[in-house]
Amino acid sequence: MTGPDSRRLLLIALLALAVSVPAAAMAQDEDEDDLFGDLDEDKDKDKDKDKKEGDKPADPNITRDEEEGDDVDDWSFEGEKKVEVKPVVEDKPVKRELEPEPKRSGVSGNWYDVPVNCQECSTLLNQSFGIEEPDVMREFFDFIQIAPDRRSGKFVYPSIGQNRPFTVSDKKTRVLIWQYVVENGTRLTDTYAVMWDLELKAESGLLYGRKYEVQAWTDDAYEEWEKGYKAKTSYIASSKLGSYLDLAPVARLTLEKRNFQVGDSSRVTFVGYSAFVRSDISQDAIAAEQESLKAHAEADAKRLKDQKNWFRKGEDHLDNREWEDALGAFNKARELGLDNLDLNYNLGFSFQMVKDFPNAIKEYETILEADPRDTDVRYNLARIYEKQKNFDAAIKEYQTILKFKPDDESSRDRLELLHAAREMIGG
Repeated sequence: MTGPDSRRLLLIALLALAVSVPAAAMAQDEDEDDLFGDLDEDKDKDKDKDKKEGDKPADPNITRDEEEGDDVDDWSFEGEKKVEVKPVVEDKPVKRELEPEPKRSGVSGNWYDVPVNCQECSTLLNQSFGIEEPDVMREFFDFIQIAPDRRSGKFVYPSIGQNRPFTVSDKKTRVLIWQYVVENGTRLTDTYAVMWDLELKAESGLLYGRKYEVQAWTDDAYEEWEKGYKAKTSYIASSKLGSYLDLAPVARLTLEKRNFQVGDSSRVTFVGYSAFVRSDISQDAIAAEQESLKAHAEADAKRLKDQKNWFRKGEDHLDNREWEDALGAFNKARELGLDNLDLNYNLGFSFQMVKDFPNAIKEYETILEADPRDTDVRYNLARIYEKQKNFDAAIKEYQTILKFKPDDESSRDRLELLHAAREMIGG
Protein backbone atom coordinates (compact mmCIF):
# COMPACT_ATOMS: atom_id res chain seq x y z
CA MET A 1 0.00 0.00 0.00
CA THR A 2 1.51 3.25 -1.22
CA GLY A 3 0.51 6.82 -1.65
CA PRO A 4 -1.72 8.86 0.62
CA ASP A 5 -3.35 5.82 2.19
CA SER A 6 -0.04 4.39 3.42
CA ARG A 7 0.97 7.76 4.82
CA ARG A 8 -2.34 8.09 6.65
CA LEU A 9 -2.00 4.64 8.25
CA LEU A 10 1.53 5.46 9.35
CA LEU A 11 0.37 8.68 10.94
CA ILE A 12 -2.41 6.89 12.87
CA ALA A 13 0.09 4.31 14.17
CA LEU A 14 2.44 6.99 15.32
CA LEU A 15 -0.40 8.81 17.05
CA ALA A 16 -1.35 5.67 18.96
CA LEU A 17 2.25 5.16 19.96
CA ALA A 18 2.53 8.77 21.14
CA VAL A 19 -0.54 8.42 23.38
CA SER A 20 0.82 5.29 25.06
CA VAL A 21 4.21 6.80 25.85
CA PRO A 22 4.47 8.59 29.26
CA ALA A 23 4.15 12.32 29.05
CA ALA A 24 7.67 12.82 30.41
CA ALA A 25 9.16 10.96 27.40
CA MET A 26 7.60 13.45 24.98
CA ALA A 27 9.50 16.47 26.22
CA GLN A 28 11.58 17.90 23.39
CA ASP A 29 13.94 20.70 22.80
CA GLU A 30 12.40 23.68 21.08
CA ASP A 31 15.16 23.34 18.38
CA GLU A 32 14.29 19.72 17.49
CA ASP A 33 12.02 18.91 14.56
CA ASP A 34 8.48 18.02 15.60
CA LEU A 35 7.05 14.92 14.02
CA PHE A 36 3.52 16.26 14.51
CA GLY A 37 3.57 19.48 12.58
CA ASP A 38 -0.10 19.30 11.71
CA LEU A 39 -1.01 19.09 15.40
CA ASP A 40 1.24 22.01 16.27
CA GLU A 41 -0.59 24.07 13.72
CA ASP A 42 -3.83 23.31 15.53
CA LYS A 43 -2.24 24.40 18.79
CA ASP A 44 -1.13 27.65 17.19
CA LYS A 45 -4.66 28.25 16.03
CA ASP A 46 -5.92 27.74 19.59
CA LYS A 47 -3.34 30.19 20.87
CA ASP A 48 -4.43 32.73 18.31
CA LYS A 49 -8.01 32.20 19.42
CA ASP A 50 -7.02 32.80 23.06
CA LYS A 51 -5.32 36.02 22.10
CA LYS A 52 -8.37 37.23 20.25
CA GLU A 53 -10.52 36.52 23.34
CA GLY A 54 -8.51 38.86 25.47
CA ASP A 55 -4.97 37.48 25.54
CA LYS A 56 -5.81 35.40 28.60
CA PRO A 57 -3.25 32.64 29.23
CA ALA A 58 -4.86 29.26 29.49
CA ASP A 59 -2.16 27.69 31.70
CA PRO A 60 -3.25 27.73 35.36
CA ASN A 61 0.40 27.62 36.47
CA ILE A 62 1.47 30.57 34.49
CA THR A 63 3.77 33.02 36.28
CA ARG A 64 3.15 36.74 36.33
CA ASP A 65 5.67 39.52 36.40
CA GLU A 66 5.69 41.25 39.78
CA GLU A 67 5.86 44.63 38.13
CA GLU A 68 2.37 44.09 36.77
CA GLY A 69 1.09 44.41 40.33
CA ASP A 70 -0.94 41.18 40.40
CA ASP A 71 -1.16 39.07 43.51
CA VAL A 72 -1.83 35.37 43.81
CA ASP A 73 -4.97 36.12 45.76
CA ASP A 74 -6.35 37.78 42.64
CA TRP A 75 -6.35 34.50 40.75
CA SER A 76 -8.75 31.61 40.97
CA PHE A 77 -7.82 27.94 41.07
CA GLU A 78 -8.88 27.77 37.43
CA GLY A 79 -6.18 30.19 36.46
CA GLU A 80 -8.60 32.97 35.63
CA LYS A 81 -8.30 36.39 37.22
CA LYS A 82 -10.90 36.96 39.89
CA VAL A 83 -13.49 39.53 39.19
CA GLU A 84 -13.13 42.15 41.91
CA VAL A 85 -16.43 42.67 43.69
CA LYS A 86 -16.57 46.21 44.97
CA PRO A 87 -18.42 46.68 48.25
CA VAL A 88 -21.73 48.41 47.93
CA VAL A 89 -21.35 51.88 49.29
CA GLU A 90 -24.59 53.24 50.60
CA ASP A 91 -25.39 56.74 49.71
CA LYS A 92 -24.77 59.10 52.57
CA PRO A 93 -28.04 60.43 53.94
CA VAL A 94 -28.86 63.83 52.74
CA LYS A 95 -28.45 66.34 55.51
CA ARG A 96 -31.88 67.22 56.78
CA GLU A 97 -33.05 70.70 56.22
CA LEU A 98 -34.69 71.81 59.44
CA GLU A 99 -37.14 74.61 59.68
CA PRO A 100 -35.48 77.90 60.54
CA GLU A 101 -35.40 78.74 64.20
CA PRO A 102 -37.89 81.41 65.22
CA LYS A 103 -36.64 84.59 66.79
CA ARG A 104 -35.91 83.79 70.40
CA SER A 105 -37.69 85.52 73.21
CA GLY A 106 -37.32 83.87 76.59
CA VAL A 107 -38.01 80.19 76.02
CA SER A 108 -38.74 80.42 72.28
CA GLY A 109 -36.66 78.57 69.68
CA ASN A 110 -36.00 74.97 68.71
CA TRP A 111 -35.75 72.46 71.56
CA TYR A 112 -34.53 68.90 71.06
CA ASP A 113 -35.81 66.00 73.12
CA VAL A 114 -32.97 64.29 75.00
CA PRO A 115 -33.17 61.10 77.06
CA VAL A 116 -33.27 61.33 80.84
CA ASN A 117 -30.95 58.87 82.57
CA CYS A 118 -33.17 58.34 85.58
CA GLN A 119 -36.92 58.37 85.14
CA GLU A 120 -37.36 58.55 88.93
CA CYS A 121 -34.93 61.44 89.51
CA SER A 122 -36.56 64.75 90.33
CA THR A 123 -33.33 66.62 89.55
CA LEU A 124 -30.81 66.54 86.72
CA LEU A 125 -27.95 66.39 89.25
CA ASN A 126 -25.23 64.02 87.98
CA GLN A 127 -27.27 63.17 84.88
CA SER A 128 -25.65 63.08 81.46
CA PHE A 129 -27.67 64.23 78.46
CA GLY A 130 -25.09 63.53 75.74
CA ILE A 131 -25.16 67.12 74.58
CA GLU A 132 -22.44 67.97 72.09
CA GLU A 133 -21.78 71.01 69.97
CA PRO A 134 -24.69 73.11 68.67
CA ASP A 135 -24.25 71.86 65.09
CA VAL A 136 -24.64 68.29 66.34
CA MET A 137 -27.89 69.25 68.01
CA ARG A 138 -29.23 70.39 64.67
CA GLU A 139 -28.85 66.82 63.41
CA PHE A 140 -31.53 65.63 65.78
CA PHE A 141 -34.46 64.39 63.80
CA ASP A 142 -37.56 65.57 65.68
CA PHE A 143 -37.87 68.63 67.87
CA ILE A 144 -40.29 71.12 69.37
CA GLN A 145 -40.44 74.71 68.27
CA ILE A 146 -41.78 77.32 70.68
CA ALA A 147 -43.01 80.48 69.01
CA PRO A 148 -41.66 83.92 69.97
CA ASP A 149 -44.97 84.80 71.65
CA ARG A 150 -44.36 81.87 74.04
CA ARG A 151 -48.03 80.92 73.84
CA SER A 152 -47.92 78.33 71.10
CA GLY A 153 -45.60 75.86 69.48
CA LYS A 154 -45.40 72.73 67.43
CA PHE A 155 -43.72 69.38 67.32
CA VAL A 156 -41.76 69.16 64.07
CA TYR A 157 -41.54 65.59 62.74
CA PRO A 158 -39.36 65.47 59.60
CA SER A 159 -39.40 61.70 60.03
CA ILE A 160 -43.07 61.55 59.05
CA GLY A 161 -43.36 64.91 57.34
CA GLN A 162 -45.81 66.35 59.85
CA ASN A 163 -46.07 69.21 62.31
CA ARG A 164 -48.37 68.97 65.31
CA PRO A 165 -49.33 71.99 67.42
CA PHE A 166 -49.23 72.32 71.18
CA THR A 167 -50.05 75.02 73.72
CA VAL A 168 -47.44 76.78 75.88
CA SER A 169 -47.84 78.67 79.14
CA ASP A 170 -44.59 80.48 79.90
CA LYS A 171 -44.36 81.32 83.59
CA LYS A 172 -40.78 82.61 83.48
CA THR A 173 -38.90 79.87 85.32
CA ARG A 174 -41.70 77.33 84.76
CA VAL A 175 -42.92 76.28 81.33
CA LEU A 176 -46.15 74.33 80.86
CA ILE A 177 -46.77 72.49 77.58
CA TRP A 178 -49.72 70.34 76.59
CA GLN A 179 -50.65 68.59 73.35
CA TYR A 180 -53.66 66.69 72.10
CA VAL A 181 -52.85 63.28 70.65
CA VAL A 182 -52.96 62.73 66.89
CA GLU A 183 -52.09 59.21 65.77
CA ASN A 184 -51.98 57.12 62.62
CA GLY A 185 -53.80 53.82 62.49
CA THR A 186 -56.24 52.30 64.95
CA ARG A 187 -56.58 53.51 68.54
CA LEU A 188 -54.85 50.97 70.75
CA THR A 189 -54.38 53.08 73.90
CA ASP A 190 -56.42 55.55 75.93
CA THR A 191 -53.85 58.37 75.70
CA TYR A 192 -55.81 61.53 75.03
CA ALA A 193 -53.17 64.23 75.63
CA VAL A 194 -49.61 64.69 76.88
CA MET A 195 -48.49 67.40 79.33
CA TRP A 196 -45.09 68.66 80.46
CA ASP A 197 -44.39 70.73 83.58
CA LEU A 198 -40.83 71.97 83.03
CA GLU A 199 -38.35 74.33 84.65
CA LEU A 200 -35.74 76.44 82.91
CA LYS A 201 -32.19 75.32 83.65
CA ALA A 202 -28.63 75.94 82.45
CA GLU A 203 -28.75 79.55 81.32
CA SER A 204 -32.30 78.95 80.08
CA GLY A 205 -31.06 76.42 77.52
CA LEU A 206 -32.48 73.35 79.20
CA LEU A 207 -36.07 72.46 80.05
CA TYR A 208 -36.33 69.76 82.70
CA GLY A 209 -39.30 68.44 84.62
CA ARG A 210 -42.25 66.09 84.84
CA LYS A 211 -44.20 64.48 82.01
CA TYR A 212 -47.83 63.37 82.28
CA GLU A 213 -50.34 61.60 80.09
CA VAL A 214 -54.07 62.23 80.18
CA GLN A 215 -56.06 59.04 79.57
CA ALA A 216 -59.65 59.00 78.43
CA TRP A 217 -61.40 55.65 77.98
CA THR A 218 -64.51 56.75 76.17
CA ASP A 219 -65.15 57.00 72.44
CA ASP A 220 -66.60 60.46 73.02
CA ALA A 221 -63.04 61.73 73.53
CA TYR A 222 -61.82 60.81 70.04
CA GLU A 223 -62.61 61.36 66.41
CA GLU A 224 -61.35 59.91 63.15
CA TRP A 225 -59.17 61.65 60.60
CA GLU A 226 -57.92 60.54 57.22
CA LYS A 227 -54.95 58.56 58.57
CA GLY A 228 -56.18 57.40 61.95
CA TYR A 229 -57.65 59.09 65.02
CA LYS A 230 -57.14 62.17 67.15
CA ALA A 231 -58.35 63.64 70.41
CA LYS A 232 -61.60 65.57 70.27
CA THR A 233 -60.63 68.92 71.78
CA SER A 234 -64.18 69.65 72.91
CA TYR A 235 -64.05 66.74 75.35
CA ILE A 236 -61.46 68.47 77.57
CA ALA A 237 -60.81 72.11 76.73
CA SER A 238 -57.23 73.28 76.37
CA SER A 239 -57.55 75.63 79.33
CA LYS A 240 -58.73 72.74 81.50
CA LEU A 241 -55.79 70.59 80.43
CA GLY A 242 -53.44 73.39 81.47
CA SER A 243 -55.18 73.73 84.82
CA TYR A 244 -54.47 70.07 85.62
CA LEU A 245 -50.79 70.95 85.95
CA ASP A 246 -51.60 73.25 88.88
CA LEU A 247 -53.53 70.62 90.81
CA ALA A 248 -51.72 69.73 94.02
CA PRO A 249 -52.51 65.99 93.69
CA VAL A 250 -50.96 65.95 90.23
CA ALA A 251 -47.78 67.59 91.52
CA ARG A 252 -47.56 64.92 94.22
CA LEU A 253 -47.92 61.95 91.87
CA THR A 254 -44.95 59.59 91.80
CA LEU A 255 -44.05 56.43 89.92
CA GLU A 256 -45.36 54.48 92.93
CA LYS A 257 -48.68 56.35 92.93
CA ARG A 258 -49.06 57.39 89.32
CA ASN A 259 -52.72 58.18 88.73
CA PHE A 260 -55.14 60.92 89.72
CA GLN A 261 -58.76 60.79 88.63
CA VAL A 262 -59.97 64.00 86.97
CA GLY A 263 -63.29 62.77 85.60
CA ASP A 264 -65.58 59.79 85.32
CA SER A 265 -63.70 58.53 82.27
CA SER A 266 -60.36 60.32 82.47
CA ARG A 267 -57.30 60.63 84.68
CA VAL A 268 -53.81 62.13 84.79
CA THR A 269 -50.86 59.73 84.93
CA PHE A 270 -47.30 60.66 85.85
CA VAL A 271 -44.97 58.89 83.39
CA GLY A 272 -41.56 60.19 84.48
CA TYR A 273 -39.17 63.07 83.92
CA SER A 274 -38.44 64.72 80.60
CA ALA A 275 -35.81 67.08 79.19
CA PHE A 276 -35.46 69.33 76.16
CA VAL A 277 -32.35 71.29 75.19
CA ARG A 278 -32.15 74.28 72.90
CA SER A 279 -29.84 74.05 69.91
CA ASP A 280 -27.46 76.71 71.26
CA ILE A 281 -26.88 74.99 74.62
CA SER A 282 -23.29 74.19 75.54
CA GLN A 283 -21.58 71.59 77.67
CA ASP A 284 -20.20 74.39 79.82
CA ALA A 285 -23.71 75.58 80.65
CA ILE A 286 -24.75 72.06 81.64
CA ALA A 287 -21.60 71.65 83.75
CA ALA A 288 -22.26 74.96 85.51
CA GLU A 289 -25.85 73.88 86.21
CA GLN A 290 -24.59 70.61 87.66
CA GLU A 291 -22.17 72.46 89.94
CA SER A 292 -24.95 74.75 91.08
CA LEU A 293 -27.21 71.79 91.82
CA LYS A 294 -24.42 70.08 93.71
CA ALA A 295 -23.91 73.17 95.86
CA HIS A 296 -27.65 73.37 96.54
CA ALA A 297 -27.74 69.66 97.40
CA GLU A 298 -24.91 70.11 99.88
CA ALA A 299 -26.64 73.13 101.41
CA ASP A 300 -29.91 71.20 101.65
CA ALA A 301 -28.16 68.31 103.38
CA LYS A 302 -26.70 70.71 105.94
CA ARG A 303 -30.06 72.42 106.41
CA LEU A 304 -31.80 69.09 107.03
CA LYS A 305 -29.17 68.17 109.57
CA ASP A 306 -29.63 71.50 111.37
CA GLN A 307 -33.42 71.03 111.36
CA LYS A 308 -33.06 67.73 113.21
CA ASN A 309 -30.59 69.18 115.67
CA TRP A 310 -32.85 72.13 116.60
CA PHE A 311 -35.91 69.87 116.85
CA ARG A 312 -34.00 67.57 119.21
CA LYS A 313 -32.94 70.55 121.32
CA GLY A 314 -36.56 71.66 121.57
CA GLU A 315 -37.60 68.23 122.82
CA ASP A 316 -34.87 68.34 125.47
CA HIS A 317 -36.16 71.75 126.65
CA LEU A 318 -39.71 70.36 126.86
CA ASP A 319 -38.48 67.49 129.02
CA ASN A 320 -36.89 70.06 131.34
CA ARG A 321 -40.04 72.21 131.33
CA GLU A 322 -38.07 75.07 129.75
CA TRP A 323 -41.00 76.36 127.72
CA GLU A 324 -39.45 79.53 126.32
CA ASP A 325 -36.26 77.75 125.26
CA ALA A 326 -38.30 74.96 123.69
CA LEU A 327 -40.35 77.51 121.75
CA GLY A 328 -37.16 79.16 120.45
CA ALA A 329 -35.64 75.85 119.32
CA PHE A 330 -38.79 74.71 117.51
CA ASN A 331 -39.15 78.07 115.77
CA LYS A 332 -35.53 77.80 114.62
CA ALA A 333 -36.26 74.38 113.13
CA ARG A 334 -39.23 75.89 111.27
CA GLU A 335 -37.08 78.74 109.93
CA LEU A 336 -34.76 76.12 108.45
CA GLY A 337 -37.69 74.61 106.56
CA LEU A 338 -38.94 71.84 108.83
CA ASP A 339 -42.64 71.27 108.27
CA ASN A 340 -44.42 68.31 109.82
CA LEU A 341 -47.22 67.53 112.28
CA ASP A 342 -44.81 66.68 115.10
CA LEU A 343 -43.41 70.20 114.89
CA ASN A 344 -46.95 71.63 114.87
CA TYR A 345 -47.78 69.69 118.03
CA ASN A 346 -44.63 70.69 119.92
CA LEU A 347 -45.03 74.32 118.93
CA GLY A 348 -48.70 74.24 119.94
CA PHE A 349 -47.86 72.77 123.32
CA SER A 350 -45.02 75.28 123.87
CA PHE A 351 -47.32 78.18 123.00
CA GLN A 352 -49.94 76.72 125.34
CA MET A 353 -47.44 76.53 128.23
CA VAL A 354 -46.42 80.19 127.80
CA LYS A 355 -50.14 81.10 127.55
CA ASP A 356 -49.95 82.24 123.91
CA PHE A 357 -53.34 80.66 123.25
CA PRO A 358 -54.11 82.09 119.77
CA ASN A 359 -50.88 80.65 118.31
CA ALA A 360 -51.40 77.38 120.17
CA ILE A 361 -54.90 77.03 118.68
CA LYS A 362 -53.53 77.78 115.20
CA GLU A 363 -50.95 74.97 115.46
CA TYR A 364 -53.47 72.49 116.84
CA GLU A 365 -56.06 73.26 114.15
CA THR A 366 -53.43 72.60 111.47
CA ILE A 367 -53.03 69.10 112.88
CA LEU A 368 -56.78 68.46 113.01
CA GLU A 369 -57.14 69.42 109.34
CA ALA A 370 -54.84 66.51 108.53
CA ASP A 371 -56.07 64.13 111.23
CA PRO A 372 -59.47 64.94 112.79
CA ARG A 373 -59.27 61.87 115.06
CA ASP A 374 -56.25 63.12 117.04
CA THR A 375 -57.83 63.13 120.52
CA ASP A 376 -54.69 64.41 122.28
CA VAL A 377 -54.85 67.61 120.26
CA ARG A 378 -58.58 67.96 120.92
CA TYR A 379 -58.02 67.53 124.66
CA ASN A 380 -55.38 70.31 124.66
CA LEU A 381 -57.72 72.55 122.66
CA ALA A 382 -60.55 71.90 125.13
CA ARG A 383 -58.33 72.95 128.05
CA ILE A 384 -57.36 76.15 126.21
CA TYR A 385 -61.05 76.95 125.62
CA GLU A 386 -61.70 76.39 129.32
CA LYS A 387 -58.98 78.95 130.17
CA GLN A 388 -60.64 81.39 127.77
CA LYS A 389 -64.07 80.72 129.40
CA ASN A 390 -65.28 79.45 126.00
CA PHE A 391 -67.24 76.59 127.55
CA ASP A 392 -69.30 75.74 124.47
CA ALA A 393 -66.17 75.19 122.38
CA ALA A 394 -64.60 73.11 125.15
CA ILE A 395 -67.74 70.96 125.54
CA LYS A 396 -67.77 70.34 121.79
CA GLU A 397 -64.17 69.10 121.85
CA TYR A 398 -64.81 66.73 124.78
CA GLN A 399 -67.92 65.36 123.08
CA THR A 400 -65.90 64.70 119.92
CA ILE A 401 -63.21 62.92 121.94
CA LEU A 402 -65.83 60.65 123.56
CA LYS A 403 -67.24 59.89 120.13
CA PHE A 404 -63.85 58.54 119.07
CA LYS A 405 -62.90 57.16 122.53
CA PRO A 406 -66.02 56.33 124.59
CA ASP A 407 -63.93 55.03 127.48
CA ASP A 408 -61.91 58.24 127.96
CA GLU A 409 -62.75 58.89 131.64
CA SER A 410 -60.74 62.12 131.85
CA SER A 411 -62.73 63.71 129.01
CA ARG A 412 -66.02 62.44 130.53
CA ASP A 413 -65.16 64.00 133.93
CA ARG A 414 -64.24 67.34 132.34
CA LEU A 415 -67.44 67.30 130.30
CA GLU A 416 -69.59 66.76 133.44
CA LEU A 417 -67.79 69.59 135.27
CA LEU A 418 -68.37 71.95 132.32
CA HIS A 419 -72.08 71.09 132.18
CA ALA A 420 -72.37 71.80 135.91
CA ALA A 421 -70.44 75.06 135.63
CA ARG A 422 -72.60 76.25 132.76
CA GLU A 423 -75.76 75.52 134.78
CA MET A 424 -74.37 77.46 137.73
CA ILE A 425 -73.79 80.54 135.64
CA GLY A 426 -77.22 80.14 134.08
CA GLY A 427 -75.99 78.89 130.73
